Amino acid sequence: DKTQIGEVLGKEVDSAFVKVKAGEEEVDSEKGGNGFFLRVLYHYVDIMEFTDRAFDDSIRLFLSGFRLPGEAQKIDRIMEKFAERFTRQNEKVFPS
Repeated sequence: DKTQIGEVLGKEVDSAFVKVKAGEEEVDSEKGGNGFFLRVLYHYVDIMEFTDRAFDDSIRLFLSGFRLPGEAQKIDRIMEKFAERFTRQNEKVFPS
């Protein structure tokens, strides 16, 4: 479900997939600990290829895999990562 994918990609920075009980050792973010969902977002964006694509085609491609969540902070987190990836791959599109 694209809505659920968007919710997962937009989860809070310190969200964990694996819940740790009091007294237990913390779980690495790669294994579901704190920051797990942020790593999922980063991995998702990092597999996208925007080199030499127009901005509108790139954002359509990016948004085709999920539906943006309703919360502004989640949207901001997702779009910031997209912008970072797009500008890294297309440095001449938005020169500073």
